[in-house]
Amino acid sequence: MKYLYSLVLVISFLSCSNDNWSTDEKNIFLTGCINEGGSKVYCECYLENVMQYSPIAEDANALDYETKIELSKDCVSK
Repeated sequence: MKYLYSLVLVISFLSCSNDNWSTDEKNIFLTGCINEGGSKVYCECYLENVMQYSPIAEDANALDYETKIELSKDCVSK
């Protein structure tokens, strides 16, 4: 039971961690990514990675080039 409680807490924390991004912020990010040539699937993957790395949308604007590359690596094949 102790492990189940811990698992529920971790899942709850992770599922709420992206709530700091508004729908408008997500849409602006996706639109920009798609306008720069990314596919919808790639851009959605990249957005998820950025939201996990930077729970506050405004902070995502300050990501350096190397960090952006790292966050996009697992999305390239999508």
